[in-house]
Amino acid sequence: MVDHLLEGIALDTNAIVLDVGCGTANNTLLVSRALSSKLIGVDISVGMLEKARVKAPRLELLQATADDLPFSSNLFDFVFMTEVIHHLPDFKKALREMLRVLRPGSSSCIVTQSHKQIENRMTSRFFPGSATVDKKRYPDIDKIEVAMNGVGFVRVSSRPYSFSPVILGSDYLQRVEMRGYSMLHKISGEEYQEGLKALRSAFERGEKLSYSAGYTFVRGYKSK
Repeated sequence: MVDHLLEGIALDTNAIVLDVGCGTANNTLLVSRALSSKLIGVDISVGMLEKARVKAPRLELLQATADDLPFSSNLFDFVFMTEVIHHLPDFKKALREMLRVLRPGSSSCIVTQSHKQIENRMTSRFFPGSATVDKKRYPDIDKIEVAMNGVGFVRVSSRPYSFSPVILGSDYLQRVEMRGYSMLHKISGEEYQEGLKALRSAFERGEKLSYSAGYTFVRGYKSK
């Protein structure tokens, strides 16, 4: 995902990069290893930032909301957000802030999932209500593009990508059994139990559950 996130991005040691909604800094760390630039992460959750600081003590990590970034305008050479936009109460405000802190001529990239990609998840097969829930949470790609254009981004474009298929093993079943995916907490207990029973049956009969994760990269630039 990071390779595609940074596609076409040329940054030197003087550049500054911002990860909006960095969480526990998994992707922040990967991006920092791929770049020689300074990287800053922000997240609303103090608890997640505490975990992030343990994993990435050398990174600058700040507590802040996506719609009120604590930075001056025209500061960053690249701003990105991975799997965050569906958590925001008003993602247009966050887009305005991302544009504000960007240097003229620089770009932002939002990594998310389209409604079609949500439908193709393995969890959607066994727990179809989870797809319904997440399609309400996730703004579809056309809405993100319209919003980015509306707040002032230029050259807005999107590109879907599917990763190589993998065979899901017992670790996937264990995670589902622990309701380790947030959307499983948003469906009824009855649907969850029915889906879990069907999933266990698929494993018991030796079905190879092949899944190809999909993401969409929505990119926009700030005018020079």
